[in-house]
Amino acid sequence: MRTIKLKSLSLINFKGVRSLNIGFSDAETLVAGDNGTGKTTVFDSFLWLLFGKDSTGRSDSNFNIKTLDADGKPILHLEHSVTGVLSVDGKTVTLQRCYVENWVKPRGTTEESLKNHATEFYLNGVKLATKKEYDSEVAAIIPEDVFRMITNPFYFTSMKPEAQKEILLDMVGTLTDQDVAQTKPEYLELLAQLSGRSIAQYAKEVAAKKKACKDELSVIPSQIETARKLMPEEEDWVAIDSEIENKNARIQQIEEQIADKSKLNEQEYQRKASIQKQIGEKRLQLNSRMNEIATEANKGRNEASLKLNELEYSLRTEKASLDRKRQSVAAMDIEIEKLNTKLSALRGEFAFISKEELTYNEGEFICPTCKRPLEIEDIEAKQREMQANFNVNKAARLKANKEVGMAKKQRLEEVQGLKDRTNAEIVELEQKIERINADIQQAKAYIPEAQNVEAMIASDQTCIDIKNEIVELENQFKVDAKIVDVSELQSEKRTLNEAVQGLYKRLANREQIGRAEKEIASLEEKRIANNQKLADLEKWEFTALQFQKDKDAELLKRINGMFRYVSFSFVNEQLNGGEKLTCVCTVNGTPFLDVNNAGQINAGIDIINAICTAKGVSAPIFVDNAESVNQIIPSLSQIIRLVVTTDKELTIK
Repeated sequence: MRTIKLKSLSLINFKGVRSLNIGFSDAETLVAGDNGTGKTTVFDSFLWLLFGKDSTGRSDSNFNIKTLDADGKPILHLEHSVTGVLSVDGKTVTLQRCYVENWVKPRGTTEESLKNHATEFYLNGVKLATKKEYDSEVAAIIPEDVFRMITNPFYFTSMKPEAQKEILLDMVGTLTDQDVAQTKPEYLELLAQLSGRSIAQYAKEVAAKKKACKDELSVIPSQIETARKLMPEEEDWVAIDSEIENKNARIQQIEEQIADKSKLNEQEYQRKASIQKQIGEKRLQLNSRMNEIATEANKGRNEASLKLNELEYSLRTEKASLDRKRQSVAAMDIEIEKLNTKLSALRGEFAFISKEELTYNEGEFICPTCKRPLEIEDIEAKQREMQANFNVNKAARLKANKEVGMAKKQRLEEVQGLKDRTNAEIVELEQKIERINADIQQAKAYIPEAQNVEAMIASDQTCIDIKNEIVELENQFKVDAKIVDVSELQSEKRTLNEAVQGLYKRLANREQIGRAEKEIASLEEKRIANNQKLADLEKWEFTALQFQKDKDAELLKRINGMFRYVSFSFVNEQLNGGEKLTCVCTVNGTPFLDVNNAGQINAGIDIINAICTAKGVSAPIFVDNAESVNQIIPSLSQIIRLVVTTDKELTIK
């Protein structure tokens, strides 16, 4: 077992303690004093040294490490540190944690200001680079979660029941579900249903299935009641079927009578339809003949009018083309003017560049460093270089000017040529338009006069014959035959049809009743199935609870065998008769919370002893309010008792 003992603690300006050095006994040390003398601060300092937290679990950013003045403000420019000397399996380890101020002097000021704070860490007098490195060294000695469980008698019982149970189960080792299942056949069946899942996981699925069953069962009664309310009343369905059959037979008789009487009417309808068709055909013949006469009478005039329209269309087309070409010439004139202006400017620019001469600025031939005139040969060399550069630049500018000018001149020639060709085309178009106008005037003069088409049609013998035939057919159409009356039969048929439809609607209730009865039967079957499914799920839950109780009972035998004074149970009876699996600590049969402070302290040390044995490590136990305990039970660990006395200063014994 790893044995960790606290040899000494040194506090400097920690939570109001200016300076304190404490040496601890290997077995038991008494830290006594009145309230407020710093007993809890000693425990806080040890925890802060190791983990940067106080005894309540707060990190150093949430409690005040610094010493405060009379106004409650931190005193600045002080060192804050805790140094602890530990014995770890007989080997001395020195740890130190320092809380330091970072002072800076902003640019442009003479006074320093507090920028922030930093924490420094030391192991055996050597400063560590990072907090992570320090935490790793501390964790190698003892992890924080284990340390808190084995140094504070009240820590384990303050944890959540689920966490307590998990730690206790870890301490006693593994008891598999298969080990427990061998005790009862129903447990083997229970595990077979899990298919590799845990009981807790499967229990959640069962709970969800139970809820689904209950939800469905809750709505089935209302669904059945709704189906019953919507079900029509029973009738004599045989009588309704017989009545429908009789009425349909009478309708068949009426239809046969109507068919016989309608044959005469059908013959008359066919006769008139035939006459109407002949009249239509004759009118088509008459219209065709009238169109032939009109076409032949105005043939010459129509041809002359068509030719005139073609000439007028050609005239409009050529005039439009003439307008476009005149607009094009106007645009060319504007471009030619711009090109001439640009060429004139380029010529002036070429002449200006040609006349340019190289000139030298004052101070051009003075050394920029010593300000003395250059030597004659240096001046001549520089002048030659400047003249060469000037000539190259001048030639390039003249070449660029000439190239632009030639391009503009070429464009000017192209535009001028295009303008000349367009003007020639304009002259041709003007001449062509004159010829078309002359042709139009001539065409207008030779259009034949219109013929009297109506008179020609009125005297045409073919038209006269067709009109006479149409009159004869219309007279035949006007002759009416006697129509047979079937209205009474049709009225009776409508009445019978309406009665049959009403009977069919009543008969449809028979099918609706059948569907409702089928739906009610289905709902009843669903209710029975859900009740059975719910019973099976509840049976599974009961078996799972009994399984867990039996497993916990076996685990409790093992767990409670590790303790001398305390015992644990995992089942807590509920007021509603159910059971909830939890973890409950008792001291000689009394719940831990109902035991007095002395009993709770000794129970906590009993728990610590068992944890130390299971984890293979012991560490100093800080017993707060130890004055309430006459006799602390034996422990594997070093005991540091924090006792309230009337002493005004902290006393170490």
